[in-house]
Amino acid sequence: MSAMNRVTELMKHLPELLRRDANREPPLFASKDELQYPRFFLPNVPSRPWHEPEEYPWLRTFEKNHAALREELDGFLAQQKTTFKNYIGPLNGDRADAGEWHILYLDYRGRRWDEHCKYFSKLMDIVDGIPRRAGTVFVSRLTPGTHIPPHCGSTNAQLTSHFGLIGPPGVEMRVGRETRAQVEGRGVLFDDSFEHEVWNRSDKARYNVFIQVWHPDLSDEEIEAIRSIESHPHLQGVIAKYLV
Repeated sequence: MSAMNRVTELMKHLPELLRRDANREPPLFASKDELQYPRFFLPNVPSRPWHEPEEYPWLRTFEKNHAALREELDGFLAQQKTTFKNYIGPLNGDRADAGEWHILYLDYRGRRWDEHCKYFSKLMDIVDGIPRRAGTVFVSRLTPGTHIPPHCGSTNAQLTSHFGLIGPPGVEMRVGRETRAQVEGRGVLFDDSFEHEVWNRSDKARYNVFIQVWHPDLSDEEIEAIRSIESHPHLQGVIAKYLV
């Protein structure tokens, strides 16, 4: 199916897609993989749980600047005025079931938390250079012994990257049916519309940067169509929950 046909198909069924989501009914479109169950599934987009970092050169920029990014994090942790908050997913209630999952929002769809970003100027300079960036940017902390239970993201239209600012041995993530280590100074990229879970089995906190980008198979026209859909009142209500 061509890109334009995918957009046409999505727009044709949009009222029913949104009605089902608002009423918490099963989605109109669904993946053939039982471990891929986002709320908003775009059909005919090639899907695989893990994407290899070498395919995305911008990840190398994070790796080359790890020392400077770690220094920014250390500076932020040294001050007492601003700090992390416990994370509970505003859509699905995702949360840790052991330990604590904390986040510090930096950007959500162009809405920036300036009081947070001022501590991470180098990080945000790099973020602004990411091609086809989408969605959310935040710093995430998992306390020792934390487990984030199986869950999945809201759509297969984007990918998620985790870059390890502080990554002690014993931090792992399962996406789909494969588990990989999360390593300090390295980035991973995955499709979070697949079921995933995270463990911090170490005795130290894990810190990473969470970033979303558009799926590489989507055309610019499809991305603009998806962005235009966000003006719908139901989705504006969803976005408002994130901003709160």
